[in-house]
Amino acid sequence: MINILFGGNYKVFDGILLCLMSMTKHCNEPLNIYILSAELSELNPDYHPITEEDRKSLENVVKEKNKNSQVKLILLGDEFKNWIINSQNKLSIYTPYTFLRLFADKIEGIPNKLIYLDTDMMLNGDIKELFDIDISEYELGVVLDRYGHIFIRPKYFNAGMLLMNMQKIKETNLFERVKEMCLNKKMGFPDQTALNKCAKKKLYLPRRFNEQGNLRDDTIIQHFSKRIKWLPYFHTQNVKPWQIEKVHSLYHWHNYDDIYEKYIEIKNQKK
Repeated sequence: MINILFGGNYKVFDGILLCLMSMTKHCNEPLNIYILSAELSELNPDYHPITEEDRKSLENVVKEKNKNSQVKLILLGDEFKNWIINSQNKLSIYTPYTFLRLFADKIEGIPNKLIYLDTDMMLNGDIKELFDIDISEYELGVVLDRYGHIFIRPKYFNAGMLLMNMQKIKETNLFERVKEMCLNKKMGFPDQTALNKCAKKKLYLPRRFNEQGNLRDDTIIQHFSKRIKWLPYFHTQNVKPWQIEKVHSLYHWHNYDDIYEKYIEIKNQKK
């Protein structure tokens, strides 16, 4: 059983759907999916949680490949809401839902090992290859941030993919220390920067497990993160997996086309 963790509100449904569709394409193992969400309409009228209907739709996708796969939706309550309301970083370039993962150690029965994924990722290989990496002596398995390890510091990692040893994280109080930092100190990349500063036991993994640039032959996880383009003038490019026309026209990637075809069918049925 491979344990996967996502977090977000109802708007990330498409991202999780595409990620799981690409994951099941390459992986035969049963998947144990955890999705963290929360009601935060007090902060923003559009901050509504993922629904039970969404959960069922996602579970249908993973069960189609392996009947033993499952999707669990966990709604965080007042503890998360009160923390985010008081945090110095409740308003940042990211939604407050990025902090949901920092409460994973509070969930009863959470597995000792799981992979956290941002919702703008797609799989080009078997996720089992990542899950099978031994991190028994580490808090996290991470990949360097494409730009951060150049412009911030050499060992700065990207938090979009985290191979997490929950037992070690609980022992070192990693998430508690990260939350304390995010609560009291305003930061540009809040929990990612805090994770970089607080995590002491990290195993650095090859870029193929969180490829933030061009697709390579050995890529396992493709991260559709923001890119810097220098020519013909300096600008940024931020294409997401569900923006199919841009994936084709700007990146010229067609390796996902079979997934996109099924994705459009599911979206039409959902409507």
